[in-house]
Amino acid sequence: MSVFAAYAKQAKELQENQTSTEKPEWLENSSFQAGLVLNKPDQDVTVLDSNEDSAAECNEAPKAKKKKKEKKGKQKEKKSDIEPRAEHKGEVQFTDDFVIDRKQTREYLTVNTISRPAVSKYQTNYYLSKCFKNKKSKIKRYFKLYKLKDHNKSDNEEKDCPKLTKQNIEKACFSERNESFTSFVQEKDLSKSTATYNKHLAENPNDIEMWLKYVSFQDSVHQFEKSCGKGSIAKAQRVQAERKIAILDKAITLNPGSEPLLRERLKVAVGAFPADELQQELKKLVEKEKHNIILWQGYIEATQCSMSHCNCQTVLALYSKCLGTLHQLRRTTLSEKYVFEESILKMLYQCGLFLKQSGLFEQLWTLLKMYLELNLNSPEKKSFNLEIYFNEKELLELEEVVLNSQLPHHELWLRVEKLRESCHWLPYVEDLECEDPQRLVLSEDVAELIHPITTPENIFKLVATILTLLKIPLLPCKHCTMQDLGLDYVPWSLDSVEALLPIFITQYSVNTLNNNLLKDTGRLTVGPQYLKALPGQEEYLNFVLSIMENCAECLKGQDQTSVRVWWFRFQRLLIMLDNQSRFKMPSYLKKRIKSSIKDLLKREDCRNNEVYYIEYALIEQALGNLQQGLKILNIALKMNKNKSIQTNNWSEAQTNQCRLYRTLVECTMESQKEDMQQQVQELLVKLALQRSFVSITNGLIMEAESRFKSITNALLGVELTNYSSVHHFLPEFFTDWVICYGWFLFWTKGAVTCGTFLESTLAELDTKSPTLYFQKETIYEFYCTILFKYCSENPGSGVFKILDEVLFRAIEKFPNNLHLLGILAKEQGMTRSSGVSAWKVQSLLLKSGRAMATIFTVIINNLVMLEIEKDAVDSVTGRSIDVALSFKNRMLSLFKKITAGDMCTRRCGLAWRLYLQFVHTYFDSSLCRNVYYRAVEECPWLKALYIDAAIYIPAELAQIQDLIIEKELRLHVTPEELDILRA
Repeated sequence: MSVFAAYAKQAKELQENQTSTEKPEWLENSSFQAGLVLNKPDQDVTVLDSNEDSAAECNEAPKAKKKKKEKKGKQKEKKSDIEPRAEHKGEVQFTDDFVIDRKQTREYLTVNTISRPAVSKYQTNYYLSKCFKNKKSKIKRYFKLYKLKDHNKSDNEEKDCPKLTKQNIEKACFSERNESFTSFVQEKDLSKSTATYNKHLAENPNDIEMWLKYVSFQDSVHQFEKSCGKGSIAKAQRVQAERKIAILDKAITLNPGSEPLLRERLKVAVGAFPADELQQELKKLVEKEKHNIILWQGYIEATQCSMSHCNCQTVLALYSKCLGTLHQLRRTTLSEKYVFEESILKMLYQCGLFLKQSGLFEQLWTLLKMYLELNLNSPEKKSFNLEIYFNEKELLELEEVVLNSQLPHHELWLRVEKLRESCHWLPYVEDLECEDPQRLVLSEDVAELIHPITTPENIFKLVATILTLLKIPLLPCKHCTMQDLGLDYVPWSLDSVEALLPIFITQYSVNTLNNNLLKDTGRLTVGPQYLKALPGQEEYLNFVLSIMENCAECLKGQDQTSVRVWWFRFQRLLIMLDNQSRFKMPSYLKKRIKSSIKDLLKREDCRNNEVYYIEYALIEQALGNLQQGLKILNIALKMNKNKSIQTNNWSEAQTNQCRLYRTLVECTMESQKEDMQQQVQELLVKLALQRSFVSITNGLIMEAESRFKSITNALLGVELTNYSSVHHFLPEFFTDWVICYGWFLFWTKGAVTCGTFLESTLAELDTKSPTLYFQKETIYEFYCTILFKYCSENPGSGVFKILDEVLFRAIEKFPNNLHLLGILAKEQGMTRSSGVSAWKVQSLLLKSGRAMATIFTVIINNLVMLEIEKDAVDSVTGRSIDVALSFKNRMLSLFKKITAGDMCTRRCGLAWRLYLQFVHTYFDSSLCRNVYYRAVEECPWLKALYIDAAIYIPAELAQIQDLIIEKELRLHVTPEELDILRA
């Protein structure tokens, strides 16, 4: 029975026409009439049923299909829907898991990203570039430099364009290299230099200087890679830092404990890594090497200099932990006890700086007083409990005047804050209730920071550290003195102008001062201070002078003499600042200085001390009494009992006698008399021959020269010692003798002969011992002084070039020497554009790696601008020419350089304060605001920045006060209290 009755007759006729065959019984089912024909094994099918057409076509289609070459742009043949997926060998091969695109399917170019497993995978091969010379790619894909493998490419094409493999790379016809090409030459030179460094360091692994040069050389490599476009620019700084650290790690492994290498590694890490990562790394290193003071400094600074982590209590806790660890290590060792105490003093200095700069002066003085009482043998138990108070009624009256003045809100806050900051710097000790709780400081608050100093050699260093923290400048301010006292390693120690004041004290009787140098010193002070005429100035000055006197009373021997000499020189500096109108000395202070000195010299233990008489004579000279000063020196010279010059094991009398003659010579030069040169020669001949005479003759001069020469040669043959900081304040025979001999040659044979002698002396010292830093630095000071004296008196002599060469060499070796920096500033102010180019001076100072030298780039530029402005006059109109336009752009570039990430001054408070002052003067408030936020990002603990910002950008006052409170800095008047006072 047919399923469809209408077709039953046609099906029956078709069945009758076919060959009859026997059918199985199951095919006779009435519900299935398929009309199938059962073929015999040896029979071919020639006739198909209509229902079998589609199946037959499917079986025969693959056999009938012909292989054709695929061409670009030809339309693809239609594929059958039921074609086997995995067996197809066309353009796209499908499998159950992924798709293989054998042609550059353009549809994929419109898709930004393709997720796996749908993303296509390409198998790439490289071909020689000559195959693509005349071919233009229609589609720019990300595989520009190579061509995708085409499975349908002919064998002839592959022969014409062979694959680039290791076997045929030598046969490839590349174009010849142009060895004169700039980049190729540079790369070749860098490779040679790298090979030279590697070879030298492999042979001399203990050469610290070469390791540091190799690290610095990586900057050149980085610059070359950057200019040639090698590597990722975004990651370049990190890669460069990691490369340097890898070199330094190897160097430290070969030279364990090397301070220059450790400091360089810390500097690289700080400049490259974020604060969190840096803290974690340094914390691990500190736990491994608890004795390493450099790692401790870096670990604490990583927290202190982080805007997000800086907090007074957090930072002080780290200082307590560090000092406690060093104290425990000192107790468990005997051989390194002196070294651990030096480390304790360094961390005390750094902790004191943090307290001072964050405004916590009450805590600072409590800490310093406890150190003095614990470690100094005071004859009186309460010698450091000074009762210096400001009249509170006077302070309240001044505040009342300010509050009634109806000034703007920010001005009111600033003036009240500065008034209280200048007057309230000692802890509150009265019985009455104190309104300001921060003035109440107990010994328990700083007890964890107190540790005894038991080594006698470190007692003077302790006193020097404390006096420096109280804003008393080093006199003399030498590079080796700062290094020996441990004051050189903290780049953020400069926050106010007091440390730069030694530049204004005259040495060697040569005037190196300039009226435009640090013209406005008062604006760069921070309370409490003794320079600016504010309430509390006199009280603080009396306080520091009393501390110096009491410290000297508690010391003995050379320590006592050095502190008293420092006390003399500090008072002389104040007198000279008063003479230059940079400091207004109270009327009674000059009388008090002279009376206190006379009282000291009347004492039995000081009556015969010739060093005190020398300093007293120089103070009389500073007061304008030159003849009185010369009289005091002659009296002291008569007291001296030395009769001859010994070249070995010289006595104290011989040393003092030489210093007396040297001081007499330099004071006589100040007199400017007609017979001044003859008087100087007579004094020097007396020193050399050790006898008196009626009048000077040529024979005596020749005999004195021979004597000077023979004794100097003998002294150079003796083994000299490198003096510690306590001796830097006292006379030293070798350097005084060389200076006297130098003055003798200067006044008899000229500056060139004197310079030749000093040059040979320095060469002898370098050959003799590389560690005689104090002697070399003092001779370099004198060498530059006489050359400057001669150049200033004979500007057309052509000696300026020699001066520049010697001065650059000296500053490169001793960048913290303020006398050398003062000569450089004076010379640049004199010569302006005719001297050494400004970029050379700037390069010299910036590469020194010291904050003091870097700050002088700003000071010198300001000085030169003021000197040019003073004389710049239009020749037609006669009016002054404004030079500020070119100056401000140059200065803005300079400030960006000195506050960059790789500079030591990026965390120097004074640099940022000068930057803020500059942009406020010459630019708009938006730039000033940006500089302020950059500054607090680098120095979040520095209160002086917030005070300056309140002056320059008053609109930010609320945010400034919030930051001060957040960082727990000292705030004398809160916004809420100010509102109450105003009401």
